[in-house]
Amino acid sequence: MSKRLYIFLAIAQLSIVNCQLSIAQRRVVLDLDRTISLSTDSSLSAQKYQSVYDVSRYEYLSWQASRKPQISLQSTPVMYERYMTQRYVSTEDVDVYRQQRTFYSQAGISATQTMENWGGYFYGSTQLGFLRTFGDQNQTQFMTVPVAVGYKQDLLFYNPLKWAKKIEPLKLARAEKELVYGIETTSEEAVARFFTLALAQDQQRMAEEYLASCDTIYAIAERRYKIASIPKAELSMLELQKTNARTSLTNARIARNRAAKELATYLGMDRATDIELIIPSVIGSMHIDATEAIALARENNPTYLAKRQTTAEARREAERAKVEKNFSVSLDASVGLNQVADNFSEAYRNLLSQDKATITLSIPLKDWGKRKNAYLAARSTVDVAERAEQESARDIELEVALTVADFNERQSIVETSRQALTIAEDTYAQTLQRFIRAQANAYDLSLAQSHWQTARQNQIASLQNYWLSYFHLRRLTLYDYQHNKSITYK
Repeated sequence: MSKRLYIFLAIAQLSIVNCQLSIAQRRVVLDLDRTISLSTDSSLSAQKYQSVYDVSRYEYLSWQASRKPQISLQSTPVMYERYMTQRYVSTEDVDVYRQQRTFYSQAGISATQTMENWGGYFYGSTQLGFLRTFGDQNQTQFMTVPVAVGYKQDLLFYNPLKWAKKIEPLKLARAEKELVYGIETTSEEAVARFFTLALAQDQQRMAEEYLASCDTIYAIAERRYKIASIPKAELSMLELQKTNARTSLTNARIARNRAAKELATYLGMDRATDIELIIPSVIGSMHIDATEAIALARENNPTYLAKRQTTAEARREAERAKVEKNFSVSLDASVGLNQVADNFSEAYRNLLSQDKATITLSIPLKDWGKRKNAYLAARSTVDVAERAEQESARDIELEVALTVADFNERQSIVETSRQALTIAEDTYAQTLQRFIRAQANAYDLSLAQSHWQTARQNQIASLQNYWLSYFHLRRLTLYDYQHNKSITYK
């Protein structure tokens, strides 16, 4: 029996240890840098931006591959047909229907190479075909095209390949900047959630301290009331403060738990994780020049690249509409060799030339202004794109300038709030001592405590605004001012 009891106690102790380890594992201490690192590595938002970038990157790689020779195999391995066909019988001078059966097989290899400077492409091919006919007279034929080469392009000097060479790298550069911009947006959101929890965390601590203070003060007031040192109304007010402090602590705990769960979920952590934050200080005596920040925004902000891309695409469409508004001409020319024979070896002997030259001309005789108005619409689209590009640049530069000014001022605000907190702490400590010595009343103590709590919240709020301003500026310019380098996440 004692042995069983020993085993039971050992198992119970082991369970308690495992439970303690589990609780310890769910408790995480985070500073701001670690929070940002987790948001950029593990959050769903960061993964989404990476996936969006991958789409653009693969599209760019596909375009790059399209500039190289494209070789493909086209084949009809088997085609069998049985059908009724009309035939003329010369001996009887009549048309009759007869059953026809054919077996056909064909394969060919083709290659194309674009010519970006000209806007056309060279092509070449080789083919082999086999035809077997069943009927009154069975017949076998081989058709070969050992080699054929040609060139095709539009003759009106609209070159879509040249435009693609301008636009496709711009699209990739935009995607790269949008990836960084998106992840920096994630970082900015993580900072906001970090300080939301920091404020809630400090509010809970203040509520706990306030409740403990109310308990102590009320105990002191009770003793003073018994000796008729304070009136009943003042004691009742202190009792009411203690009751309100309990309610405030409950609300503060709810707010902290909610903020902790939201931050943990955003960082990709278990919602049950108990997060404790380390509040950061300011970077240092950093002053950012607005002119340099605006130049960095012009270089890095993806909105600039997006507007440039839109303008380039509008100009491409305007050029195409201008070329096509009167008439269109295209050229397709090729030379090669071919032959048909009853056996395979003869199909490659005594080859015959195979030439083709085609010029296609399209002239609108009466389209009621369709092409002209399409060109005018395309020109207007270019004007709209250029105005939008200018307007966007103006708005971003203004936002950057305002954010720089805001950030530079925030450093002094943080220092002022720190000094205010020191004064409020000293004032509260002195008022508390005076209350204990019966030299101050409950109202003075409550007022001093309120000023102290407000100063604590203002201190954290000033740090919150400081860091949010800094990360907002980072997002606008995609530049790390702490390490003096552009931000990349590729």
